[in-house]
Amino acid sequence: MNVGQGVRLHVRERFSGRSVLRVPRRALLMIPPTLATNEIFDARVDGDLGYNALHRAAERGYFAFAVSYEGYGESTTPADGKTVTGERSLAQMRKVLQWVRSERAVPRVDLFGMSLGGGIAIALGGKDSPQTQHAVNRILVSAFVYEAFSPELAAVFTPEFKAFLESLPGGYITTGPDFYAPVLSGLEPAAMAWALETMPGTYAVGPTLEGFDLPFFAAENGRAPVLQLWGTADPVTTLADVEAFQSEYGGPSRLAVIEGGAHSLHLEPVREQFWNEAFAFLDEGSPRGLSVCDDIAPRLPH
Repeated sequence: MNVGQGVRLHVRERFSGRSVLRVPRRALLMIPPTLATNEIFDARVDGDLGYNALHRAAERGYFAFAVSYEGYGESTTPADGKTVTGERSLAQMRKVLQWVRSERAVPRVDLFGMSLGGGIAIALGGKDSPQTQHAVNRILVSAFVYEAFSPELAAVFTPEFKAFLESLPGGYITTGPDFYAPVLSGLEPAAMAWALETMPGTYAVGPTLEGFDLPFFAAENGRAPVLQLWGTADPVTTLADVEAFQSEYGGPSRLAVIEGGAHSLHLEPVREQFWNEAFAFLDEGSPRGLSVCDDIAPRLPH
């Protein structure tokens, strides 16, 4: 998708017969964490579609989209990866959001953001986002750090690590499997094998540098209803950080605590609980009595 200034972002889409027949139409735009492309929402784990967030949403009647940041995966590669700032990515996501609305005739779009993607999703639905104030319906966030990492991750995000990132030639970092150990700690073997084969790559450092200056977005400026999903075994996000976000958020907010969940909930053994909580929340924002497809869509081919 062309988002201007010569930048094209890679967007994946899935939909079903139910997505097409639903009235009014719904869409779920998924925004990834740092150092991962939109493939994190399109997981292909031994043919088990239960890991695939795009499939889950399409099956429920959403036009499901997942986007990769500039300098990530198949999106445009800028000359300097440090130019991919959070604010630049936010402006680009506004254009993706408006494209989804216009091209799929969706009045208001739901968002699912992980990590930095959670901050961008919240900003898209915030009071200071006039372009999208009436375009965002509800927001899911997971793997989300608001103000401070856990002590273990804070020990990684040091001034020395920041200086290292800023010194990398061209502003790009190449990751290996060991880099993802903290965020993949809760995965089962098959999902772990898929993630360690898929996620390592070369990424613009700009999005990762955003982690040194939290919060990305002031929670008090939030507006759209938010569900934050957090696992009790998360090695990255602490309960104190979750509570800080919940207490400071300016709009309606809710917390779903998933016992035993770690940092990548939709890829973990707790994924059924994750999606049950997520869709129950999103369904609260769906107009009643306006769908023509609930009875016939399950019989349509996907």
